[in-house]
Amino acid sequence: MFQVTTPQSSEDWQAYYQLRWQVLRAPWNEPRGSEQDDLEQDAEHRFIKNKEGVVLGVARLHFNNQQQAQVRYMAVAEGNRNQHIGSRLLHELEKIAWTQDADELVLFARERALEFYKRHGYELKEKAHLAYDDVQHWKMVKQKPSEPGWFRHPNWTQVLQNTWRESIPISDAMGIKVESYTDWQFTTSADLNANLNLHNTMFAGSIYSLATLTGWGATYLALKEAGLEGNIVLADANIKYLKPLNNEPRGSVDLSGCKGKLAELETDGKASYMVPVEIYDGELLVAEFEGTFKIIK
Repeated sequence: MFQVTTPQSSEDWQAYYQLRWQVLRAPWNEPRGSEQDDLEQDAEHRFIKNKEGVVLGVARLHFNNQQQAQVRYMAVAEGNRNQHIGSRLLHELEKIAWTQDADELVLFARERALEFYKRHGYELKEKAHLAYDDVQHWKMVKQKPSEPGWFRHPNWTQVLQNTWRESIPISDAMGIKVESYTDWQFTTSADLNANLNLHNTMFAGSIYSLATLTGWGATYLALKEAGLEGNIVLADANIKYLKPLNNEPRGSVDLSGCKGKLAELETDGKASYMVPVEIYDGELLVAEFEGTFKIIK
């Protein structure tokens, strides 16, 4: 899995700015140095390198004022696109902004990137500047979501959270909440104190319920992504308990591992969706769950 880090060494910084220039300036014959501005020293910089140390993506965040932060210089190497690199960088910058109490994020997107930012909750506001007499930019804004991790389609995440609370009472009693939704992952959390057994560890039935609701939520979001609606029920499941859960219950779905033909909902009126869920105690894997969910139109 790619890790988002901060440039540290002089070699890091050179490679960081090289990619920024190569993607955002060189195609328009702009000179080296044009990829930097007066805010570099006061900004937050993030990048992603592969195992060989090659920089794959870069991004920067700075504050315009106490309430508003701005994303700039998002760039991903051409041969490494469609691997969620841009999403991971943007997610990290958003967490920084929300943690530092920004109320909104602003950016100026090129036309080809509009759909990418819309998927992540940014609203198109107005046509902005035309760069190099060729590249139209658009102003986009994202308001701070209810939870910092609600990255992709935060409005869907809010509806999911409300549905759990209003329609599945056990979720509220267990303190189950959506923790994050990104291009690559869906995670949840639960209140340990509401789920303790006589050994002061999480009750096995609560772990099962957390896994089930996490899988249910991932299925709900997959339907939203496909533009479909249906009733979701758990049809089959198995779970393997690996270790006691003592501290911090978390459910996690690697979205690339989900399998199913949701389009069959339109043709057949029903579909199946297999969701693998991992349950963690903080960062420690404690249970593995695999659920098959039936969706009925």
